[in-house]
Amino acid sequence: MKKITLNTSTCILLCLFFVHTLFAQLPEGSHLLVSDITAQISSTSAYKILKFDHNGENGEIFTDQQLAWPQDIVIAQIPNEGFRVLVSNLSSGRITKYDLEGNYVGNFATGIGGPTRMRIKDNILYVLQWFNQSVPEYVLRFALDGTPLSNFTNTGIRLSIGMDWDANDNFYVSSYGQPPFNGNPAIPAQVYKYNSMGVYEGIFISELSLSGPTNIWFDTSGNGDLLVIDYNDNSIKRFNNNGLLIGTIVSGLSTPEGVAFLSNGNFLVGNGLTGLIKMYDNDGNFIENFIDSTASSQANLINPNAFYIMPSTLSISEVNSREETFITPTVGHQFKFNPEIIKPSDKIYIYNTIGKLIETIVLDNNLEWTPSTYSSGVYFVHMISNNKKEVQKIVIKN
Repeated sequence: MKKITLNTSTCILLCLFFVHTLFAQLPEGSHLLVSDITAQISSTSAYKILKFDHNGENGEIFTDQQLAWPQDIVIAQIPNEGFRVLVSNLSSGRITKYDLEGNYVGNFATGIGGPTRMRIKDNILYVLQWFNQSVPEYVLRFALDGTPLSNFTNTGIRLSIGMDWDANDNFYVSSYGQPPFNGNPAIPAQVYKYNSMGVYEGIFISELSLSGPTNIWFDTSGNGDLLVIDYNDNSIKRFNNNGLLIGTIVSGLSTPEGVAFLSNGNFLVGNGLTGLIKMYDNDGNFIENFIDSTASSQANLINPNAFYIMPSTLSISEVNSREETFITPTVGHQFKFNPEIIKPSDKIYIYNTIGKLIETIVLDNNLEWTPSTYSSGVYFVHMISNNKKEVQKIVIKN
């Protein structure tokens, strides 16, 4: 056998290549769905949702059907239908439905006052409204069959475009804000706080610290800080749990909007009219352009404003064809992994219904798991054993 000797510089290059590859990819087989809103500023462009592979390459049109200023993308399991891609459309007031191949299959909901962001929590779809002429812009709720439920918030938030929950289940909403317009008073660019029941508790971040907030999310790996994309300031800012500015972690962006989270703690953010999607670590350190100028140009991506990581396992055929159950029961508050399928050394990942990694489980020899800190709701358990990947849906009831 020939012996290969590597010098120090070669080793460093190989290590850098490995790290770059590790950071650069989404989970193998997954795709990134990206909404492009260029049509809002160009009469020669059409609204579209693009699909890129897990390397950020090979972009293609996922759908360009029935879109009207698309704002957000989620995947939901619709009763009697299976998995559907939902897209909120600000201009038409509709949430449209698509199969996993991008074919339009109908409306999920209509008559919304400019729907922007959507989130699925505890098997309920939460929807923000941009502007409603007839009623306050409450945060709306829908069952996953499209049935309207009661409003979640007790007040309206005009120009609302970002939401998240903290560790105590308090709810936060960002309002993009605008100066006085056509005789109407100014709308401040702020983040508002509600309790877990949707009751208004006050301003969490004032307009003194923000000029145009869009996406917001809580950092679950540290002290529970809130991160805010400031569209007008071309930055991402970090605030503590009292709403006080800690600092700007990313600057020099170009009208940023849209965020998606990777399992290693990195996140993606859209970089406006450059057509780029940038990757950063949790501290705001730039890693790379996940969708670079070449991939963006080939797919004609110009103005990304929302994206969603579509796991490879979110396939109706894959889920329905599984013959073995590796975690039982499917509904409960204590679970046991099948010892004939799972070993303590196997990798177990827990995702919520919007595809965000919640936890990586380290199993004991009893292969038991008690998610006592979880909110009740639907979760997806991903298992990797001997390079075999499986997914199973469970319902946690705490």
